[in-house]
Amino acid sequence: MSRFASRSSFLGRAAAALLLAGSLSACGDDLSLPPDDTQNPDPNDPQNPDENAPVNGTHITHVSNGDGSYTTTVNATSSAEWIGLDLDNGTQVSKTTDAAWDVAFQRFNILSRGGVSGSGNVAVAVLTETDFAQVTQAPADGYVADAEDGPDRGEDPDSAFNVGDGWYVYDLSTHALSARRNVYVVRSDEGAYFKIAMQSYYDDAGTPGMLSFRWAKVPGPTSGGSAVAQPSAH
Repeated sequence: MSRFASRSSFLGRAAAALLLAGSLSACGDDLSLPPDDTQNPDPNDPQNPDENAPVNGTHITHVSNGDGSYTTTVNATSSAEWIGLDLDNGTQVSKTTDAAWDVAFQRFNILSRGGVSGSGNVAVAVLTETDFAQVTQAPADGYVADAEDGPDRGEDPDSAFNVGDGWYVYDLSTHALSARRNVYVVRSDEGAYFKIAMQSYYDDAGTPGMLSFRWAKVPGPTSGGSAVAQPSAH
């Protein structure tokens, strides 16, 4: 082979190598490894579930808000059946099973499994006119349990959720219920603390008894701690 042919072959191989390098550089983004999502699993992705997420039931559904809180809808339309919820593991339970539920729902009524409503020592602290995000810790005091029925309409126990003006406002002109801007801190039967903010008594179709609320676990009370975060000064 002539020196000219060898030189041409060498130049051809060099040009091909340069073209290949340029092609790889241009496709660098395509060749990069996919991001590692294992550290931040999506609890709504059935292929990548959150093991600590609450579990849907026949009358209760949970939706993650992506910030550690959940929006839960309870089908409490029956006037004869109570729908119980175990806050500690987020599961629907029967209210007739005394050793399981923390809160139970029937229409607009809400009970907690303490006082006259059960043996769970569940208690509720009511933080009136408070935003959900402001509650960063359980209060140290102010907890009440369900009590014997007082001089009011109906025969149900006086629920901790009805302390003061109650969890809802009743509009006499429309006969509609709307949730007050309260936060209810519930001490569960296992001694954990959860904040609950009632949101609606109706679903999107206007069906009454479809209770929805936002809730999340919060740290227990500590001496010197504040249950409500104060707004920053401007």
